[in-house]
Amino acid sequence: MRKLGLLLLTFVASICTSVAQVEPAQPQLVVPQLQVFIPHWYLNVQGGAAYDLGEDDFGRLISPAAQLQVGYHFVKLVAVQLALSGAWARGRYAYPEARYKWNFIQPTLEFRFDLPALFGRWDMDRWWNIYALIGGGATLEWGNDDAEAAEQRFGIHFSKLWHNSRWNIVGKAGVGADFRVAPRLAINVEVNANLLPDHFNSKRGRNDNRDWHFNALVGLHWDITEPARRSEAIYEYNEPIIYEPVPEPEPAPVAEQPDTVLEVHNVQFEINKSIIRQSQIPTLTRILQFLHANPKSKIQLTGYADKETGTPEINERLSRERAQAVSQYLIDHGLEENRIRRRARGDRVQPYDIPEDNRVTVCVIYELIDPSSHY
Repeated sequence: MRKLGLLLLTFVASICTSVAQVEPAQPQLVVPQLQVFIPHWYLNVQGGAAYDLGEDDFGRLISPAAQLQVGYHFVKLVAVQLALSGAWARGRYAYPEARYKWNFIQPTLEFRFDLPALFGRWDMDRWWNIYALIGGGATLEWGNDDAEAAEQRFGIHFSKLWHNSRWNIVGKAGVGADFRVAPRLAINVEVNANLLPDHFNSKRGRNDNRDWHFNALVGLHWDITEPARRSEAIYEYNEPIIYEPVPEPEPAPVAEQPDTVLEVHNVQFEINKSIIRQSQIPTLTRILQFLHANPKSKIQLTGYADKETGTPEINERLSRERAQAVSQYLIDHGLEENRIRRRARGDRVQPYDIPEDNRVTVCVIYELIDPSSHY
């Protein structure tokens, strides 16, 4: 009985030492999660007060103001916008004293500069943003009845009195801030100054100085389309570490057999795009046909971007999105996700001499010789 127990113990120990120990593969971060700016449309609706520089108490020259801005934020630093502002303006003739007002609207084309992106770092998580704007356009004035009536009633001579309506050229500059209250909604505050010809208020200024119209506004800023998103972090997995017991006697090492490459295809993209082009559908169809006919084959997708255009950050995103677009197309057409590997090379690797050829996802179809191999 004792001999039988020893034999059983020896048998179990030999089985345990013959079983390989496998350490799971550890993910290695290749590309961290990034904040990706997206060109987008936005809308500002504002209201507040206006002040016209003149010879009167400050409070008597204040009037209501309104402004509507529609813009396109095409890079982190700069946006371009169309603005329509106006209501009415106020003036005063000193002697004999007469106060008057007139109506105006003012369309302008403006450039908006995000100051944190200019002097620091753009951050999609920042709840505030400060900007400066500069632009110009025209002002349409009408309804100058008060000044005309004062001239007739008091015998006032307005040196630059205008009648009916007139257009003026205007220059505009200002600063503002957005305070985000929701992912695409912010409270907006803005002050701006408008430089107009001397006859804006029907009077001649000292030394023919130009007239000034100031606005202090508050309202809402709404991003009509998505302004930013987070990219996915990219990990690569090393081969699992397999610890094999040393047998007695030690067998000769077996050379590792490489993967067998069956087909290579290129899926071309337009500059700065990651959308599958119609012209590339036949190539993807051939890939799908081969993969469906060879169920043991797998595919490696490697995205690239043209180094001659864009920045390293943009090209990293583009190459990743190109590989993802091809992967998603294959999955949508019936290919199992576990048969696909994806990686992005940005513009760090340029496989082709011609820059346009590097706007590509290279699709390598291969088959593992050893079915137990990991990839």
